[in-house]
Amino acid sequence: MAEALDLHRLVREQNVIVCCGSGGVGKTTSAAALGVLAARSGRSAVVMTIDPAKRLAQAMGLDGLDNDPQAVALDAPGRLSAMMLDTKRTFDRMVETYAPDEKVRETIFANSYYQQLSTTLGGSRELIAMERVLEILNTGDHDLLIVDTPPAQHALDFLDAPRRLIDLLDGSFTQMLVAPYGLAARAQFNFFRQSSVLTLKFLERLTGLEMLADLSNFLLAFSSMFEGLKERSQRVLALMSEPGTRFLLVCAPEPVSLNQAGTFADRLEADGMHIAGVLVNRAHLPVPSVTLTDADRLRLDALGGADRSRLSERVEAALGDAARLAAADARSLAVLERLDEPRHLVPHFNRDLHSLPDLVAFSEALRSSTQLP
Repeated sequence: MAEALDLHRLVREQNVIVCCGSGGVGKTTSAAALGVLAARSGRSAVVMTIDPAKRLAQAMGLDGLDNDPQAVALDAPGRLSAMMLDTKRTFDRMVETYAPDEKVRETIFANSYYQQLSTTLGGSRELIAMERVLEILNTGDHDLLIVDTPPAQHALDFLDAPRRLIDLLDGSFTQMLVAPYGLAARAQFNFFRQSSVLTLKFLERLTGLEMLADLSNFLLAFSSMFEGLKERSQRVLALMSEPGTRFLLVCAPEPVSLNQAGTFADRLEADGMHIAGVLVNRAHLPVPSVTLTDADRLRLDALGGADRSRLSERVEAALGDAARLAAADARSLAVLERLDEPRHLVPHFNRDLHSLPDLVAFSEALRSSTQLP
């Protein structure tokens, strides 16, 4: 029998909880409910979601979420706030803070490549998520940060993507790409601008010199921030492996989701990260074995109303369906046995969770113990 995961203790003792898993398994709702549980335990918690999550804002009674924590009106001894990562805004603020002077800041902001990097370039969202994690923790305003990572096909894009992006920007390939402009081509570019506009336009069409000029201008200006970016990314990566940080694997009792949870766990263990355990949402829990007596059937059928429907038959069918669903989930959950990680099962809710009372109910399901198959 698997060890039970004590989520109430988890939110009381940790500084950072990172919820990771595939899409469609209730990860964002789980993160929010953990925040509710933490606040109801007397802590000051902030839930940061990296993907746009309008439903999360609605469930928390907020008009919307933005880049700064917003207080949630929760009746609890602690405090709960929620925020949604704004990649562009955080990137702009980072440039404003860490660029060495105003000229460099203006050069970066005006460059078209910066617009791509700060909004759409792969890895930029995760890079800025790590920057925002560091900012939130450095303020010291909260006891607990709960990070709702984006769904990923591959384990830990949240940690891998920033490293890949920095390697790309600071790598030998990039240096090779811009070297012709950054060295001799700069003088040639200025010479042609002064000598012949027609010749320059021809060369730009032929060689893409204008593109290289813009790219090199951006990289030359942004290079002053490379070391700071790498240093802060390394600090967050180190933070991710500290004892105060735990990764919570969120999944559903379905083979694909459970296998992905196993993949995530393998990668986390290989990187020396600490796994809190596995949270299985929408699980059909074992039901007591009930056998209706003849007297029970008569009483139930009497409640069927004027249509004389056989209520006892429907009750027995429902109990049989519940038992079959619980048995099927138990067989699926056998995949988790190889992980040897604590786990907690949240029962399947028969409704959508879209309000703060729903999140409170979910948090109660996180607090209570479950019978583990």
